[in-house]
Amino acid sequence: MGKYNSAAHQKSIEKQHSESVLTEEREYWWNEDYLELLSKRLSFDRCRKVADIGCGIGTMSFTLSKFFPETTVIKGMDFEKGHIKKARQKSKKKSREHGNEFHFVEGDAMDIPFETDEMDLTFCQTLLIHVDQPKHVIEEMKRITRDDGWIVAIEPNNLVHSLMFDNYAQTHFDIDDMLKIIEVRLRCEKGKRKLGLGFNSLGDALPDLFTQLGLEDIQVWISDKALSCIPPYDTREKRVRVAQLIDWLETGGGGGFNYDRDLWYFKAGGGKKADFDIYWNYVMMYKEKLLKQLIEQKYISAGGSLMYVVAGRVVK
Repeated sequence: MGKYNSAAHQKSIEKQHSESVLTEEREYWWNEDYLELLSKRLSFDRCRKVADIGCGIGTMSFTLSKFFPETTVIKGMDFEKGHIKKARQKSKKKSREHGNEFHFVEGDAMDIPFETDEMDLTFCQTLLIHVDQPKHVIEEMKRITRDDGWIVAIEPNNLVHSLMFDNYAQTHFDIDDMLKIIEVRLRCEKGKRKLGLGFNSLGDALPDLFTQLGLEDIQVWISDKALSCIPPYDTREKRVRVAQLIDWLETGGGGGFNYDRDLWYFKAGGGKKADFDIYWNYVMMYKEKLLKQLIEQKYISAGGSLMYVVAGRVVK
């Protein structure tokens, strides 16, 4: 069995990815007034039991907890033992701050270890883009949610970044070069899905999946947060974001700068190594330039993204 075909390698890729993205930067993914509005739209004040599926280190559980009543019990689940350990460590302080009761457990999103009809609201964030059978996971989320409760999935379209520009100079692009870059990213996306590792732009398709599973009163919103990076880097949010970018660039642990992982995806998507290597030479030149700009505090980006918030009401 080849190096990039084994189940062990797939698990290693997933673990490396989760470790590279579950950082302090996630604390700045949302505008608080937007979350407050979302809490009113979905009647968070009526929720007594809430589930966070694929909770990671608990960041979204803690972020949303202030919008639930103090008596609300929030249960998080993740397949990584290390993430659950960190979430439990943080939960003691968060319980004192917000009054909520937190429980974090290991588990598989394909077989969620919570009781049927237990939850008033069940949510996930950037989980479904990493699973082979998102429909089954949503079905499990529906199972554990009571009649008339809400399911909320927060998932992106990550392909839009291929057509975004960091600065004005990049708008003078060469069409052929741009199309080659887009082809590589499309093949990586296709390959990742073919390997059973999820689909990075699932956000667009969530309303369809919710409809197929019989959810009603389906609502679709888009986050209003742009993850901008504009000099001077004079706030903690900017410094955290820049530090993560520099770490990605220097270690190759995430952010699209992992040769072995992306080549694996590309070949699974029908691409040839020779074509990928041409693309990678371009990436390395861009990487070197980007790292220099970040260190000199000259890098600028609007930080646009397309993050969907899709909610559906459970009817049983």
